[in-house]
Amino acid sequence: MPETAITVPGNEFERWRRGGAATAGLYVSFARLAFLKFLAYRLRYYTGVVSYTVFVAGNYYLFTALFASRPAGEELIGGLTLAQMISYVILSWVGRSFTFNNIDRTLAQQVVQGEIALQLIKPFHVQTVMLSEALGEALFRLLMFTAPILLVVVPLFGLSSPPDPALYGWTVLSFALAFLVNAQLNFLVGCLAFYLKNIIGVIRAKMVIMEFLTGVLVPFTFFPAWFQSAMEWLPFQAISYVPVTVYLGLRTGHDLIISLIVQAAWALGLFVLGRLLWSVSVKHVTLQGG
Repeated sequence: MPETAITVPGNEFERWRRGGAATAGLYVSFARLAFLKFLAYRLRYYTGVVSYTVFVAGNYYLFTALFASRPAGEELIGGLTLAQMISYVILSWVGRSFTFNNIDRTLAQQVVQGEIALQLIKPFHVQTVMLSEALGEALFRLLMFTAPILLVVVPLFGLSSPPDPALYGWTVLSFALAFLVNAQLNFLVGCLAFYLKNIIGVIRAKMVIMEFLTGVLVPFTFFPAWFQSAMEWLPFQAISYVPVTVYLGLRTGHDLIISLIVQAAWALGLFVLGRLLWSVSVKHVTLQGG
């Protein structure tokens, strides 16, 4: 009987790879699913409109009283007029409603409950997936949370227009970069769960500290020069203070471009740092329970 040659294609055992377009489509799908998930629970966000209105109202009356008590002839406090301060308060809280996300809580929950093991065997990178889901959440917040808050607080308290109409576009870009910076910071905090297991206390402390360090509670111009200089070396001001001061026209020309570049640099740098921390942290995975 003649021998039959069996040929094996040279590429039969090549590693499967997903193309760039397919990869982009995958992460867009995660963003879309996140948007739909939050859309199913949209009614609970309408109560948030009330709470954010209360936050803005409290700060509005606080700073109005502060400006009313200033000595005669002085129009500025912390380098801001009363109209600028009111706009600062409104934009800080409205911007927070857009940039906020729960990446740290979600990652911590997956680590504690052991779900992270399933995520690690799937053909995607968890950090990019979480960023995509946060993007879907941000789009939902923009339409169903941030916009309604603006519709309520602007007529009540008044939002001054920026000195240059072009600053509307720059402000939108700055808040988009602020979202990226905040998302990557939250991912870094979430990675602590690999080492501490329960980081609920850390997350709560971070939320309180971030409202101070991002400038949401008090503008940095109210603080000494050394504090303002220190904040310039940290990423926190890129989350709220920079976008708001861009809108107010306090950053123009070269200073405006540099501020946006610094925001973009922090977003990219924190993303790379997250990649590095992730590659180290997954080596400490332990599954709890049984």
